[in-house]
Formats: sequence, structure tokens, C-alpha cells
Amino acid sequence: MKLIVSVMPRSLEEAQELDATRYEDADIIEWRADFLTKDAILQVAPAIFEKFAGRELVFTLRTRAEGGEIELSSEEYVQIIKEVTQLYQPDYVDFEYFSYKDVFEEMLDFPNLVLSYHNFQETPENMMEILSELTSLSPKVVKVSVMAHTEQDVLDLMNYTRGFKTLNPEQEYVTISMGKMGKVSRITSDVTGSSWSFASLDEASAPGQISLSNMKKIREILDEA
Repeated sequence: MKLIVSVMPRSLEEAQELDATRYEDADIIEWRADFLTKDAILQVAPAIFEKFAGRELVFTLRTRAEGGEIELSSEEYVQIIKEVTQLYQPDYVDFEYFSYKDVFEEMLDFPNLVLSYHNFQETPENMMEILSELTSLSPKVVKVSVMAHTEQDVLDLMNYTRGFKTLNPEQEYVTISMGKMGKVSRITSDVTGSSWSFASLDEASAPGQISLSNMKKIREILDEA
């Protein structure tokens, strides 16, 4: 299980003030660029990539439809992703597949796609179909994050992940049940077959995130012989 922490600067000044040493326990850094205006993203990008040079980095532009902070047309969404990716070559590029399915073909040249689906309202009944469609496209990573309201919601997502991982052992999965009920899904990655877990430093990027220091302790406990 790799631990990911998100950075969410709201200005160039905030990006420049980030202390990279505080993120040393994170395995991967996620830059959530959606806390900026679309015009500011490319202005801030050099500071982010310089600050975390040598670190694995995910570029994420989370839109409001999937729980983020920015509204973009399909053209704007693809254009920003392409510009950042071509200039800075992040290790992973998050792509909201179901929200921008109409322009997915424009992303086929990028080998490092994280095809994502986020639902902050519920764990949908067609979860199997969602996982199946994302898996069929063989991206670098399949990422699904859904809200849990019952214990069964959590168990279903964990069980689906294990099933898909068993059938598709080469495919990387990241699945999360959000909210207090779903916290357990964040610490059972090695059991379910989920490769990453998101932790927080100062500000959580999703409901139910556990602090980086606690996640590190949990991982150490689980890794004990």
C-alpha cells in the first residue's frame, strides 16, 4: 500500500510556501490543481514540479461534478491536462472517465492514466459495471471513490475490488469508501488489492481521510512479521 497526500494550493504564493520536507513520509504526492482558476494552473505548475522534483506525482483536476472545485468544458479539461502533461510529465494523470467520456480518445497517447470515478452521494448499485468498464480500458490505474452509508456499502466495494484484482492481476486498482463508515477501506488495501491509500496532512481532500502520521503507524503495524 502506497500512501498518497494531496497538496491543494489556492495561489502561487501558497504553492511557493509549501514545505516539501513535511511530505517525506508520503510515497506519492497528488497535486489537486482544481483549487486554482484555470488560468492560474499553468502559472503555478513550475513551483509544484520544482518543489516535489524527484517525487512520484499525480496531476489531478477534480471537477465539481466529481467532488472537486472547478467547472470546465470538455475542451478546457483536456487542454489543461495536455499542457501540464507535455510540459512537466507527471508520473500519473487523473482523468474523470465518466464525466469526460466524450473526449477520452484524446487521452489515448498518455500511458500513465488514472481513470477515475467519484461519487460523493452514494455507493451506486451499478458498481460492478463501473469497475468493469474502467478495467476493460486497461489504464495505468483504475480509481473508484464512493460514499458509504452502510456497512454493506463498504464490504461491497472491498469485495468487488478483490474480485476484479483476482481476475485482472496486472491491473492496478485504487478503491475507497468515503466517510466515517468507510474508513476501514483505507487501511485494508493489502487485503482488497487496492494499491494506494490517501492520507491527509493539514486538510483532507475527501471525507474519512486518516492523517499521514496515523496511516504510517497503521502500515507499520500491518507490516510487522
